Amino acid sequence: MARRTFFSFHYKPDVQRAQIVKNSWVTREREDAGFFDSSAFEAAKRTNDDTLKAFLIREMHGSSVVCILVGKETAHRRWVRYEIQRGIWDERGILAVRIHTIRHFTDGVTTPGPNPLDLLGIHIKRTESGKSARFIERSSVIDGWSYSSDFGQVIPKWPYGALPSEGSHALSSIFPIYDWAADGFNQLGGWLDKAATQAGR
Repeated sequence: MARRTFFSFHYKPDVQRAQIVKNSWVTREREDAGFFDSSAFEAAKRTNDDTLKAFLIREMHGSSVVCILVGKETAHRRWVRYEIQRGIWDERGILAVRIHTIRHFTDGVTTPGPNPLDLLGIHIKRTESGKSARFIERSSVIDGWSYSSDFGQVIPKWPYGALPSEGSHALSSIFPIYDWAADGFNQLGGWLDKAATQAGR
């Protein structure tokens, strides 16, 4: 089944690497999203946060999977984090793929960065009706968790199986990260299908 995929990445250093991943996907008669014009993104960002969030929601519309393309600095980008959380909020499949080994036209390969799914998580509390989940985040794996600054509400629905036990859980304990160097050209479709299936898509 064809999946419309939203690719989330750190634009300036990784757009050429991301383009290689995207091209491997769409040349197989599949649909992509998430390659919006950077000038449109910058214009929305200059207005205010709400305008930029509305812009990203429109760009993500219709996608069934959010694929985070992980380079050296991706994990610390606020709007990549927002796209991950928004993907969960909208019940999309979630996965990450390391792309630091893809050769940049001018800069070559780079070093691996942190997994964004290690720095984002959910906090589970028991309620009278069962359990509730809220987004949490941190700056590094040794820092403490705090509630997300962009999503202050309880997550309305959790389609990824049973909620974990009470307490804080990194998203990396729920969603996978792959490496493009592990034959990503041929494996990406299967990775995306697994993520969509996990979300019931």
